[in-house]
Amino acid sequence: MAGGYGASSASGNYRWMLNTVWWPGSLTEDETFLWYSVNPRLTLGTALLYKQKAFRALGSYLLSPETDSLPSTHVSAGVQGIGTGNPGYSFTGEKNWNLATGSFNVFAGLAYRTNRKIGRGVGGFKYSYGSYTIGYQNDGVEQYPFASVSQGQWTAGFYLIGYKSPGYMLGVRF
Repeated sequence: MAGGYGASSASGNYRWMLNTVWWPGSLTEDETFLWYSVNPRLTLGTALLYKQKAFRALGSYLLSPETDSLPSTHVSAGVQGIGTGNPGYSFTGEKNWNLATGSFNVFAGLAYRTNRKIGRGVGGFKYSYGSYTIGYQNDGVEQYPFASVSQGQWTAGFYLIGYKSPGYMLGVRF
């Protein structure tokens, strides 16, 4: 989920997540996401693409939960890339490990962008230690490392999109 992977490290058991990703000079400039966890398997939301004055519907469904030996599997629909507003679908697997010094998460899968009619591999990883998270994401077109810090329900961070353009993120869970 574009804009969500870096923000998804906020602690707590909240049903709503609101976050904004601002990437100066991109096609969308600013993307604001509102997610609602209907239940532990289904999350629905919307994205506002500021420059285009457009909304995108978002959804994610947990097909199978993670086990000790197998990753969780997910299907999702919505925005497929930061700064593009490209609509699409994805199928991903995700695995988590609790380490003595924090937690490590990896995801990988396939995505299809409907307006470009292209399929791509997607993936990423993140390491969280306390309120700090660092990671990397490939949305099928752009690659970017990111870092964030969470305090209670708030998260702030930045992306280095294409390893050169800064993008900024601010989020809150409630």
